[in-house]
Amino acid sequence: MKKNILEISSFSNEKLKYISGLKEKKNREKSGTFFIEGFREIQRAKVSGKVKFEYLLICPACYLGENEEDLVSSIDAKTILVPKQIFEKISYRDRPDGLIATAELPDFSLSPNTKLSDDPILVIEGVEKPGNLGTILRTAEGAGFHKVFVADPRLDLFNPNVIRSSTGTIFTLDVFQSDIKELYPILQNAGYKTFAVTPEANSLYWDADLKGKVALVFGSEQYGLSEYTRSQSDHYISLPMKGVADSLNLAMSAGILMYEVLRQNR
Repeated sequence: MKKNILEISSFSNEKLKYISGLKEKKNREKSGTFFIEGFREIQRAKVSGKVKFEYLLICPACYLGENEEDLVSSIDAKTILVPKQIFEKISYRDRPDGLIATAELPDFSLSPNTKLSDDPILVIEGVEKPGNLGTILRTAEGAGFHKVFVADPRLDLFNPNVIRSSTGTIFTLDVFQSDIKELYPILQNAGYKTFAVTPEANSLYWDADLKGKVALVFGSEQYGLSEYTRSQSDHYISLPMKGVADSLNLAMSAGILMYEVLRQNR
């Protein structure tokens, strides 16, 4: 186990209040730090090299596996040991696994010098629900979409629900936050074909040629695609709906389309 571990047994401690407070957006914005919970999420944050850790909160009584001690020893952070009842109070989960970290907010902003390869790209515009975004990131990693652009989001990328539902893939993917009007010229100049996914499109996704340099573009859960995106995209495709519902959940739709791209490019 890591040396120089500080033991704290009272929730009234200012360090613990600070760590717990990072579950709220206003505190993340004020401090420039964020909250990562879970062995898998912390491990992936560490492996990515994108995260500078600050505190590591541990509770061996909550550990679920056998490799927690190795991970704790490998992370350069101020380590705090707390009893189970305190950890459960700070935890964001119903079944905590004994590890919470805080870290500096990484810079995910889009740069004009961002390099694009020939791999497929995913664009999510105006996403509102943290769980949807996290699930989309997890699916993108599985389907080989290594670059994900979150354009004009209506949420905080470092919401604990995004991190949890992404299982930490928010760190292992190349995730960029951008303005859609800044992003589209970059995609077009790089030779990408943009496919806007919208229920109003007459062309079904399985009839589209999704080979090569493809960018799938999805709109928000409530508002769909912006007028700019509707007017600037190269192609418009939809998923067939045979029942009363007129659309699928955003994360489900994105998953179907990403795996269709993978199928066509196999």
